[in-house]
Amino acid sequence: MAADADVLKSLERNGDDPTIKRPVDVRFVGQVGNIVKLQNEIGALGWRVVQRVPVDGGEMALDVQTDQTTDRAAIRNLTEAALSVEEKYGVRYDGWGTVATKP
Repeated sequence: MAADADVLKSLERNGDDPTIKRPVDVRFVGQVGNIVKLQNEIGALGWRVVQRVPVDGGEMALDVQTDQTTDRAAIRNLTEAALSVEEKYGVRYDGWGTVATKP
């Protein structure tokens, strides 16, 4: 995805070592009921809940985290998993982020 490429380029510019495992944050947005259901089940998918917060339009955001590298294959897998969650739970995948990790 183009958005993934932009984040990866930014990490690279900031000296990131993509082989280092670190927390990667992911955000999902949707109707409260869908977000609550996802929150209750996200642990089984290997992610942990960071927070649930209200957003504009009466929706909720669920911020989750997983520990992984940021090499292109790992990020592609993360995005594919997030898009799968999006479809299964009726929420929107709003992207991922992490800090540059240097050796």
